[in-house]
Amino acid sequence: MEGELPGDASTLIYLAKADALVDAAKCVSRILVPPSVWEEAVDAGERIGAPEVPRLRASADRGFLHRVELVGEAQDLAERIARTHRLGRGESEVLALTEQSGRAIVDEGRASRVAEALGIVPISTLFLPVLGRRRGALDVREAVALLRRLAVVANARAEAVFVIEEHIRRS
Repeated sequence: MEGELPGDASTLIYLAKADALVDAAKCVSRILVPPSVWEEAVDAGERIGAPEVPRLRASADRGFLHRVELVGEAQDLAERIARTHRLGRGESEVLALTEQSGRAIVDEGRASRVAEALGIVPISTLFLPVLGRRRGALDVREAVALLRRLAVVANARAEAVFVIEEHIRRS
């Protein structure tokens, strides 16, 4: 199984809106959630009455969403990434957490480009079903169904969905 990967607020929101947090846990062992991501996805969502917040809190209670603090060098790195690349705090914190895996789940285009520039492999939330299929945790039907649920909430382009479906079928 894929290990622990840091994820951005969009990832959490898409997974919760698609009611896909349990399925995502078949694709990666845990999603690491830095403070600014939790604030954006959960605390701010709670303030506006976002219906997906209870799903996020329940997933954190189960341990799939794992809140982490940034301290010392990781916090300094996050601040440097934000300043140097004009990236938001959440995405910067996610990228600063990639030391062990070298990968991060990010969906914002600028964050993906910055990740690549830093030598970090960006993984789209839409690609999680491919990871689940590759590890044998999802069959083709389950993986495609998960992808389509995520694609709806992420407002994904049809071309991107077709390409990812092909990855699923080849896995």
